[in-house]
Amino acid sequence: MTYLCKTNKENMKFIKLTSIEGGVIVVNVEHIGHFYPSKVATISSPKYKEFTKVGVTTHNNGGFSVTETVDEIMKLINKM
Repeated sequence: MTYLCKTNKENMKFIKLTSIEGGVIVVNVEHIGHFYPSKVATISSPKYKEFTKVGVTTHNNGGFSVTETVDEIMKLINKM
């Protein structure tokens, strides 16, 4: 069975972010629910690793951890 979804592609705005593992994450900015700076201690180093947590409204997993800062994400969104 095939399901069709009608979308308005003119309203879809995507930004590319970098995961802390090095992969690429493409996010529709209309679906960003939250983003905030965070940090975590690593086992191999006593220093904290800083990153930004980006949560989307379509997932309930706490969001993605990305290398871009909150300011960098805001600049990407505002360029649209």
